[in-house]
Amino acid sequence: MISDFLPRSGGVVVVAGLLLLVGTSACTKKIAATAEVPGSGTPAAPAVAAPAEPALASTPASTAAETGPIGYAAENGGTTGGAQGRTVTATTLAELTAYATSAEPLVIRIVGTISGGTDGAELRVKSDKTLLGEGKTGFLEGIGLNISSQRNIIIQNLKFTMSTVTRTAVNSEKRPQVVANDGDCITIQGSSQNIWVDHCEFFNLDPVAQPNQDLYDGLVDAKAGSAYITLSWNYFHDHHKCHLIGSSDKDNGDRKMTFHHNYYYNITERVPVYRFGTAHLFNNYYRHVYGTGINSRMGACLRVEKNYFEDVKNPVISKNSSVPGQWDVADNYYAACTGSQPTASTCTLTPPYRYTSSLTPTADVKAVVVQGAGVGKIREAQK
Repeated sequence: MISDFLPRSGGVVVVAGLLLLVGTSACTKKIAATAEVPGSGTPAAPAVAAPAEPALASTPASTAAETGPIGYAAENGGTTGGAQGRTVTATTLAELTAYATSAEPLVIRIVGTISGGTDGAELRVKSDKTLLGEGKTGFLEGIGLNISSQRNIIIQNLKFTMSTVTRTAVNSEKRPQVVANDGDCITIQGSSQNIWVDHCEFFNLDPVAQPNQDLYDGLVDAKAGSAYITLSWNYFHDHHKCHLIGSSDKDNGDRKMTFHHNYYYNITERVPVYRFGTAHLFNNYYRHVYGTGINSRMGACLRVEKNYFEDVKNPVISKNSSVPGQWDVADNYYAACTGSQPTASTCTLTPPYRYTSSLTPTADVKAVVVQGAGVGKIREAQK
């Protein structure tokens, strides 16, 4: 695959099949009162409308992946998914299950909507797989991915929701929760390593309209001994609890995660909640996060760098654990935010990988991420 790039000067560029006119002026830090509003992501209309796009910035709209991931998923031998195997196409749940659970390395192209029905489905993905959505059509509806003690997996260019699932059970908090995959869109657990989730879209229902915070649980969660994970250029929206990293205050591991160029919109909390170990969060755009933003807990040290927070309550905080977490903050921007907005660091983290050439200037993050995050934003080298 090859990336879509915007030129650093004015001109015309083709991005994901669209002809775009690119100007030279950078975006300003003034926040407009009438910003773009994404679609609702309701079950009646699972094809979520894209948000209105702000003026394009003069930095790359997407750095997806001819050469692979940036961040921790590039360490520990790297993440190539099923690149060493054959390419197959799945259009049904039976086909997808057969391919994803096979022992051989595979690139699995997912065409159109594959549904788990109202009961939902849990799909256990084996090592050395690439799950790749076709164009803008690849959609796993009511199908949660479970990656348990596997390695070298790429999930790319796919939409996910569990909002069409109606089969629930009462959980330990005495609230209904989706049974399939415990309501998670993606669960990464056990000793899983080298996982890359890129250019995907995850949503359920507007938290105001659907007040049960446990019904769908997490969008992408990681726990136990999982490590070397990168989440990049994803669009997460309309959900309560986005990322649970570390299942409890006893889940002591260094999961080594990178979050970059992700778009978070209309989320209650956990973007992420992160217990123990280290993580690097750079160039993410957070808009309308109204519980807590990045929650560092149990001694975690998080490098929080060049992110853009807009209308976020407690953008960076430590709460709800007996041992506080820490942060290494650098050049973040807070617009119309409330609560904890740190500008001083409490720890130091130097990521072990090269990434500075991929950094977007903070002032450009909003425009670049809205333009580049989500499905249909990367070109494929081979069809």
